[in-house]
Amino acid sequence: MLINYFNLTKNYCGITALIGVLFLLQTQTAHGQSSPTETIEQVYSFYQPQQDNKSNDIGLDRTDSKSEQFFSPDFFKVIKEDDKLTSEQGDGSIMDYDFICNCQDPMDGLIVRNIGILQETEHTARVKVSFDFVINGSDTFQKDDVFTTDRPGQQHTYFNLINLDNHWFIDDVTDEKNVGIKKTWKEELHKYYHSSIQ
Repeated sequence: MLINYFNLTKNYCGITALIGVLFLLQTQTAHGQSSPTETIEQVYSFYQPQQDNKSNDIGLDRTDSKSEQFFSPDFFKVIKEDDKLTSEQGDGSIMDYDFICNCQDPMDGLIVRNIGILQETEHTARVKVSFDFVINGSDTFQKDDVFTTDRPGQQHTYFNLINLDNHWFIDDVTDEKNVGIKKTWKEELHKYYHSSIQ
């Protein structure tokens, strides 16, 4: 009887341990994976309209270390290089506009209308974001949900993303014809600031 109890306890502990390991692996996999859409939604969440925003802090500070989670290592290196070299000479950034909203100022925020996957493979994706600006806090857009497809959106930005270790990163921002800013940015850093960045 004691032996049967011991065997039953041993089997129970083994099964419990196995279930625990499987649960842990599943949780880590689910946590480690994201989609191109999720990455873009997180970036645009910084542009969400805010009630009585007096601090003027709408938008993503691309040079902040927290932004590294959204940009590929290559793209983030270019962002940091631009910030370093232009700051040292007292100049403004070569990319002197907010490439997320393709604007100088996101006003009082953006309403994302649609995030469309134009192309996706296991390792790359191309995404089109359609959005509208909220202006002076008086626009009726402010009453809408942030991510909605009720309206088509009058502004568009295109992103090329890459998948590294089950995490999607923005690797370039492009126009409709898929001409990106990263290559041009690198060329201008070489030309005007003698950057060694490849």
